Amino acid sequence: MRTNFHTHVQRCRHASGIAEDYIQSALQSGMEQLGFSDHAPFPGDCFGMRMPYRELSEYFDELDELKIRYKEKIYLWKGLEIEYLPEFCNYYEKLLVECEVDYLLLGEHYYKSRRKETKNIYEADSTDLYVDYAKTVAQGIRTQLFQAVAHPDIFMINPWSWDKNCDKATDIILDAAVACNIPLEYNANGIRRGIWDFPDGKRYPYPHKSFWRVAALSGVRVIVGSDCHEPNQVWDESVKRSYKNLKKLGIVPEMELLK
Repeated sequence: MRTNFHTHVQRCRHASGIAEDYIQSALQSGMEQLGFSDHAPFPGDCFGMRMPYRELSEYFDELDELKIRYKEKIYLWKGLEIEYLPEFCNYYEKLLVECEVDYLLLGEHYYKSRRKETKNIYEADSTDLYVDYAKTVAQGIRTQLFQAVAHPDIFMINPWSWDKNCDKATDIILDAAVACNIPLEYNANGIRRGIWDFPDGKRYPYPHKSFWRVAALSGVRVIVGSDCHEPNQVWDESVKRSYKNLKKLGIVPEMELLK
């Protein structure tokens, strides 16, 4: 069975194609389930790289209509990728209950530092902040409001070598995911970004081999997410390579997100 639960559309302002374009690509790829998880806005539009808050209801209405129209061909899920920040817990509950979102994908780009400041993980000035990042992810996992964690090792996109802080961050995230039985995502978009030069050599920005070697020994549940931003990426070579990489690690990814 082919599935994907990490799909973006043009509403986030850094992807192309409308939702129906991704459905057509999924059908051509023989996919049985497709989950939409565009970047969720926050009230007040306090973060960029996502749809404006005013478009959220339009996004939901569009997906509800498509779920009905394509119900005989493919099962569609109405989801969102969103950061966990403790001050927004009521908002997450509103999305799940009142807006009837099928799932929230925990995609932590912004997190809380030890000084309670909201930081962007793409701008970490040392690996010390990876521990703060991991603690925020773990807190989000423990709320049980999120059905999976997207790109849990995205912190390795920063220009730093793997060190003891990376080990600690990995353990924090894995311990919480295993304890709460929440799957972590092996993210194909990190592979799609290509090989970069880092202080510890040439590699993908993520997924990072060191993180996933530990994950392979932890018993954590794993899914593959395309994290597609173009319709032709729903099931492309980066997704296929993700499955091959996990097989080498002895990890059997799950094809279902919700149980």
